Amino acid sequence: MTRNDRIETPVAVSGVIIRAALVAAVCLGAAVLVPVIGWSIAAVVCGLLAAAYPASQAGWGAVACFVVGMLIAGPDLGRSMLAVLLVQVILQLGALALVVPLRARVVLAALRPSAVRLVVGQAIAQPATFLVVQATSVAAPVMPWLALVGGGAVLGMSILLLILLRDASKAPSGR
Repeated sequence: MTRNDRIETPVAVSGVIIRAALVAAVCLGAAVLVPVIGWSIAAVVCGLLAAAYPASQAGWGAVACFVVGMLIAGPDLGRSMLAVLLVQVILQLGALALVVPLRARVVLAALRPSAVRLVVGQAIAQPATFLVVQATSVAAPVMPWLALVGGGAVLGMSILLLILLRDASKAPSGR
């Protein structure tokens, strides 16, 4: 290599940015979703712990604090939809923090599958959240059968996914 040679790399982010985004998402959720200061502090502590020690899976603790806060505050469409978004963001950033060392850099193109998972998950979860909140706020006592229909749908989708996974594992790999 000579002096006039240079190496160009695609745009990348540091592992620090991933962990900072994790803490920011937890802080946003603690501020908006949790009305009790003690639970907010517990959520932020869990977020900091998840960023510092990703293997601790403390992001789940922050999510649990959000659940408690939402149970205390009662149903609200906007907060519910924000909670669905933040839970997925926190869990995906926590998973990325597990595999991306603190000082490492990750090319943005390598984060594309995570971004696609987030968008697809939200495209499914946000309308479902809207429908569930609307259905439970309007006619919860009138429609107890809705829980059975929802449980049946989840069971059916789970069985379908297991069948598809089994068939995919039996398919020849082409090697």
